[in-house]
Amino acid sequence: MLLSFVAGVLGVGCNLWIVCVNLKDWRRGVHLSLPDQILSFMALLNAVMQNLFCFDVSCLTTGYYDKFHPIHLKVVSILIFLVSCNLWFTAWLSVYYYMRIVSFSGGLLLALKMRISDLLPKLLVMSIAESFIVGLLSSLNIYPEITGETIGNATYNYTVEIPYIVIKSPFLITAGLGGFVTFTLTLLSIGLTLCSLWRHVKRMNTSDGSFSNVQAHITAVRTMVLLVTLHTAFSAASFYIVEKTFIAGDYLTLFCWYFIIIYPKCQALVMITGNSKLKKATRGFLRPGGTGCTPRLTSPSLMNEKPKV
Repeated sequence: MLLSFVAGVLGVGCNLWIVCVNLKDWRRGVHLSLPDQILSFMALLNAVMQNLFCFDVSCLTTGYYDKFHPIHLKVVSILIFLVSCNLWFTAWLSVYYYMRIVSFSGGLLLALKMRISDLLPKLLVMSIAESFIVGLLSSLNIYPEITGETIGNATYNYTVEIPYIVIKSPFLITAGLGGFVTFTLTLLSIGLTLCSLWRHVKRMNTSDGSFSNVQAHITAVRTMVLLVTLHTAFSAASFYIVEKTFIAGDYLTLFCWYFIIIYPKCQALVMITGNSKLKKATRGFLRPGGTGCTPRLTSPSLMNEKPKV
């Protein structure tokens, strides 16, 4: 309960901080880049997801309702929508940075690179629609049922009603396929970008490249490794919990639940530390008398425009 509360406060605070920094820039007339807009929307969804996670866990642990209660099942459906959005946004953000960072000599990838800024908003809208459909379908395909089990012996027996959660196989396959697609997009994009960045860093180390540029690329590599690690762990934890029909019946399932609870906070921290503007705003806010107000930055970082590799 205490861990859920602390994770909720920190998670909501970190994600709303991302929204506030970008909103302040927008109100000052600064044009927000497409990545900044995606990060802000992701942070807003993460804040809502964090609140719902903590609300649901608190109600379950205090006995306000059980895992078969209609409110819990509705919360699960909303969380499925939010989680699906988060996975798709992470995937498309990874694809965007792959297209922006890596240089292509020609072919389909070069054509996609030239149009990625126009295509990405359409892909994001389609992803939100797909996530909404998945969330809606979950409310129809995840429901409680009661089975009777006879207990006793030859002279005396009685029937006990045992409730359990049913997840229809077609929905499970559809949701699993969507998770596989987002995971594959994220893993491939980040993996290919890491390979390109690694080759570029090695070239800069053997040439007269500036130390600041090398450091910026090392920061990008570290941040992308953290993102793909978080994404992998979150996908594995989500799959395990769905396979266990959302019931915390063992220590591993309980651990997966708590990891999912802190995931929005962890992702926000990675986004803040990997974005030069957000990191500078955070440092300014934490200093005595700091306001968190930052000018527009042009230095390269993972979450800002980057030199081509």
